[in-house]
Amino acid sequence: MTLDELKAKIDTDFKDQVLASAVSPQKELIVTVKSEFYLSLCSQLRDQSEYSFQHLSCLTAVDYPKENKITLVDHLWSYAHSHQVTVKVDLPRDNPKIPTVENIWKSANWLEREVYDLYGVTFEGHSDLRRIMMPEDYKKYPLRKDFSDDGFIIKPN
Repeated sequence: MTLDELKAKIDTDFKDQVLASAVSPQKELIVTVKSEFYLSLCSQLRDQSEYSFQHLSCLTAVDYPKENKITLVDHLWSYAHSHQVTVKVDLPRDNPKIPTVENIWKSANWLEREVYDLYGVTFEGHSDLRRIMMPEDYKKYPLRKDFSDDGFIIKPN
């Protein structure tokens, strides 16, 4: 299946779940899903044989303070079909919550913990959602664009 065919299939199969899809100039398929369909879409992309996205290679976030959103970004890979898709979902910056995909891809466990720790995204249903780099009682999220150092971070001389 070519990239354009994959895009057309996703657009057809998930037309009510997907806000947008596009093939980037770098020849990457990017799909933006409605937040309420994120978990369902991810399950179907893994389980349906036409897709077989067995591997979550990366899960991260991007902070857009001017748009008041945090975008969650998942990179999925299909070994069976040798194709990749990027799934994006926009979350409100003031209360970013989304169901965990840890039960779909085990690799999500640490990736979601990192996004929680550095961006403040809560992954509902996660088996062990706690900070992995910052102290447990730390109240800020260092990768948000409005982060300001409060003296916690020691700068080298």
